[in-house]
Amino acid sequence: MDGLCPDLSLETGGDNVSVHAFHTIFRVGLQSVLVALMIGLLSVMSAQIVYRYGLNSSLLWSEELCRYMLIWISFLAIIFAYERGEIAALSFLADALPRVGALVLAILGGLLSLLLCITLVHYGLIYAKLAGGQPIPAIRFIYEDLFGANAPTAPTVFWVYFALPLGIGMLGLRILIDIVRYAWAIRTGATLADMASAHGSAEL
Repeated sequence: MDGLCPDLSLETGGDNVSVHAFHTIFRVGLQSVLVALMIGLLSVMSAQIVYRYGLNSSLLWSEELCRYMLIWISFLAIIFAYERGEIAALSFLADALPRVGALVLAILGGLLSLLLCITLVHYGLIYAKLAGGQPIPAIRFIYEDLFGANAPTAPTVFWVYFALPLGIGMLGLRILIDIVRYAWAIRTGATLADMASAHGSAEL
């Protein structure tokens, strides 16, 4: 975990340990959720293969449920892609600028990215509320198979659409942390390359 868990503190004494511990707990929790979703996804896909080719039958809800789990995996994992620098970025301008100029450019890019995240979260929630009122068909089928006529009400499609504002919101918070770090680096004399190599964040 040490190699994957950047220290997000601003070197503030005792706060260093608490911030690092919080970030470690957050990452472990998020990784656990992603692993659970992947296990569920592979289990459902395997069951569908067995039913279709082994039992000459089919699970009506399997493909839909897998699609929903893939949506959640994609949006929750985006923060790890950002931290590892796996999101497309153009760094040639920052490389050509002096230390302070590169950090200012990184801050500007971070602010624009944060604005985009806020916009996506805002309209993502609006869309989820408008279009997410009906029950999730896949889960409704599962409930009916398990409980018959007394099946409980299935969760609504809102929780499928909610993956976007949740994942993008977490990404926005991570970008905000980097903005603060870049601003602090101007004061401490660190370079943009130092920040990227020490903390594993994406280059801007």
